[in-house]
Amino acid sequence: MHYGTRTKSLLIAALICIVSMSAHATTWAPSKVRDPITNEHVKVHQPMSSGSYIYAWPEKSDQVFWPFTDSNWLWFNPKSGYIAFGNDFAELDTAKRAVLKDWLKANFDRNAPPQSRRDLLEWTEKVYAARGMDDDFWCHFFRLMVFETRDDSETSLAYVRKALPLLEKSLKASADPGETLKNLYLLGEYNRRIGQDDDAKRYLERLSSLEVDDKLSGFKQYLLEIAKEQQALPPEAP
Repeated sequence: MHYGTRTKSLLIAALICIVSMSAHATTWAPSKVRDPITNEHVKVHQPMSSGSYIYAWPEKSDQVFWPFTDSNWLWFNPKSGYIAFGNDFAELDTAKRAVLKDWLKANFDRNAPPQSRRDLLEWTEKVYAARGMDDDFWCHFFRLMVFETRDDSETSLAYVRKALPLLEKSLKASADPGETLKNLYLLGEYNRRIGQDDDAKRYLERLSSLEVDDKLSGFKQYLLEIAKEQQALPPEAP
């Protein structure tokens, strides 16, 4: 092969690789929003594009998805200490704003702001606790932390145990069949992770036998396939 031909072949291969990667890429755009605590502008990133491929990424096992798994979705003002996910960054009423402003003044050290994603998420948890979020929020947040701390089994399982009672509560309260499917899968999977095999089996059998309409049949199959993949893994509880 001549050198020029080889170079051309390598270029074509690189372009194919780029096209393949872009087909599974997520994109962001720079933006500015107002910190509800100080009313000053903060530089952030807004999600621009993604695709259904995000539901095949590893975080599917915890049913948390992009953009929550991306650091760009954590909007943080290192001056005030205020941090939140982009979807509810501005959702502070007057009363909560006053309480949180005082809390941040007492608890945030401007000289030592969180830097790593793990540190930012841990600070986020504290800020949301000061905001007084509801069970639905915490059920999602704890599952996100299960995924984010997956390389630290002890911490990840601690979040699994925090999520379990909220999932059980949601299962009992929700009339949404889609939520019921998701809750049954997660209860089965999280019980598997802590070594509660009988409970895991019971929830997954309920998931498998639950009758749903055509609109949800694909979602049910998707969850069952994830459960099958996860069942091939050993339980994580010590």
